[in-house]
Amino acid sequence: VIEGEAGHQDAIIRTESAVDALKKRGVQLEKLGSGMANWDRAQAQNRMQQMIGQYPNQIELVLANNDAMALGAVDAYAKLNHTGSALPLFFGIDGTGVGLEAVMDSRLAGTVYNDKEGQAQAIAQIAVAVVTGQGMEQIDLEKDRYVYLPYTKITDENINSFLNKEQ
Repeated sequence: VIEGEAGHQDAIIRTESAVDALKKRGVQLEKLGSGMANWDRAQAQNRMQQMIGQYPNQIELVLANNDAMALGAVDAYAKLNHTGSALPLFFGIDGTGVGLEAVMDSRLAGTVYNDKEGQAQAIAQIAVAVVTGQGMEQIDLEKDRYVYLPYTKITDENINSFLNKEQ
């Protein structure tokens, strides 16, 4: 697991959600290691190289809290000249342009789309409601505090629509 930053709410939720989703599907997991990479590709590459050294030929899956760090993990394997069947599966989060391209060319096994447009719209709606004092009842809050937008799994069937959003 390559995490964004220590104590960051998104990093914690992304890690827990990914692990929970795999477990619900009956995937048995053993966490060999994790490292913080502060949402950065180069830092993720360094952390992944350390983990490859610690766990040679044992890593089957890499979960990263964003696409950039997932690609940093891919870079670590490339730098160490690991190819083909020696590579684990890599998954990122955010559905960024580079992440989508990496799914298209099979460097990443997958990513999920983080609806940044929907988040911006929700923030604007909340801001208007707070300033005007009207409209809060129309906002779907969980636990009277949060607006949650679901992540969308990116598949071969829908990847083109997400590529179009990023252009």
